[in-house]
Amino acid sequence: MKQAYNTKQKYALIRCLEAHKSESLTVDGVVAALEATGEKIGRSTVYRRLEELCREGHISRFAPEEGKSVTYRFIGSECGDDCHFHLICTECGVITHTHCHELEGLFSHMANEHGFKVNEKKTILYGTCAKCGGAS
Repeated sequence: MKQAYNTKQKYALIRCLEAHKSESLTVDGVVAALEATGEKIGRSTVYRRLEELCREGHISRFAPEEGKSVTYRFIGSECGDDCHFHLICTECGVITHTHCHELEGLFSHMANEHGFKVNEKKTILYGTCAKCGGAS
């Protein structure tokens, strides 16, 4: 019986993050979003299920700069199999999925010349977004 309960929790978390797919949520943010829809899942259970969903590839986990909370985000079709990475604005914290085939050359170079295969879905570039005064 416990397994079915865990499955229900996992799907509730997936639905929650999918409903907030343009945002990256902290554990507390996920708990608050779940409570707003009437779902009651404890913080520690949410944390364990989020880590499980990360391992399974349903969501991404972003470890920010020191002193800020880890956030989670629904992957969905935004993160397909094509060349993409994530941009994190160090000013406002917005995380953007970006598709850029220009990086394929860099990723290929890293593999061929350095024996290092870049995980495109976990590649993160930090900088300043256009809204916060970054390059346009």
